[in-house]
Amino acid sequence: MNDELMQAAVDRLRRCVAISCLLAVAGLAPGVSSAGPNDAPAQFRGPWVPAKATCDSPIRMVVGADRLTLVNGKDTEDLGGVEMAGPGYFAPGYRGIMAVLLTEFSGDQPAVVTFNVGEKKGATQVEFAPVMPGKGNAQQAKYNAHISKLDLAKRFPFDKVPLKKCAAG
Repeated sequence: MNDELMQAAVDRLRRCVAISCLLAVAGLAPGVSSAGPNDAPAQFRGPWVPAKATCDSPIRMVVGADRLTLVNGKDTEDLGGVEMAGPGYFAPGYRGIMAVLLTEFSGDQPAVVTFNVGEKKGATQVEFAPVMPGKGNAQQAKYNAHISKLDLAKRFPFDKVPLKKCAAG
């Protein structure tokens, strides 16, 4: 067997062992967690504010297990359909610490949150989907209408701004 095939077999075996261990642990404590398989992991949940702001900032995003809430004073927007991006989101062989949360996964994905940006633990940013230029087709028109109606970048001034996590309060 050549080295590449051997390495692929070893990697597959490691994944199977890891999955088996996770299933065994989950079986030891049934009903303890109601987390869905695509929910935001606990370490990313909670309030996030611009890195240069204090934690009492009225401008924030709150990551929940199954939703992302954007806040600017009294203006809020809840985005559901939250899912963590799978390994295919990154280049093949990626082994870093970045993680990506998608909103409205089955829809237009109006906001995408990247955790540990630039491989820096705790560095986070949200990016709001832009309106696509040009006339396009019916699908693009529907997308643009939805993104325009949300108007996230105007309502929540932290598009692509470094964010820091605050203690839940």
